[in-house]
Amino acid sequence: MEELKTNEQNIDPTVNNGIMTNLQWENFAKGDLINFLVGHQLLKVTVDDGAGKKATVKINSKGEYNVSYTTNEVM
Repeated sequence: MEELKTNEQNIDPTVNNGIMTNLQWENFAKGDLINFLVGHQLLKVTVDDGAGKKATVKINSKGEYNVSYTTNEVM
């Protein structure tokens, strides 16, 4: 099994109401979510944080990881 980097993130609930920043969400999708997919021998995982951010990771027929994610930004 391929070993991927661990994405150690601590989300402070007092900052931004405990919601991940867009960069944290991107890092989560490209790190911990891929590790979960590989560790559980899944083909596809989709997550939603309930605050507008979504991510999908899947393995294509060539064995490559496809990561797609959406984020929201308040301006």
